[in-house]
Amino acid sequence: MRKTVMTMTIASVLVMGAVPAFAATDNSMSTSDAQALCTKLTTQFEFLAPFKKGLPYWQKADAAYKTGESDCHKDKPVLGARSLQAAISDMYVKPDSL
Repeated sequence: MRKTVMTMTIASVLVMGAVPAFAATDNSMSTSDAQALCTKLTTQFEFLAPFKKGLPYWQKADAAYKTGESDCHKDKPVLGARSLQAAISDMYVKPDSL
């Protein structure tokens, strides 16, 4: 019983820790907040890129990054931020949030 409660507590903490990064790009986000997140995520991706290029997941991450950058510059910052978060997640790194 005690082990089950402890396992459930740990699982709850892990799930709650993941919520803010993805909640930051819901459709209710303002355009200015989404644009700021695009900038922050672009900086994070560009920092990580030299260390991740050539790894098995690089092509998928790079494709998501290019889609995100395009959307961020075409007045679709919410979609762009989602794609940039996916790109960073594809590299097994937790994306930044606002």
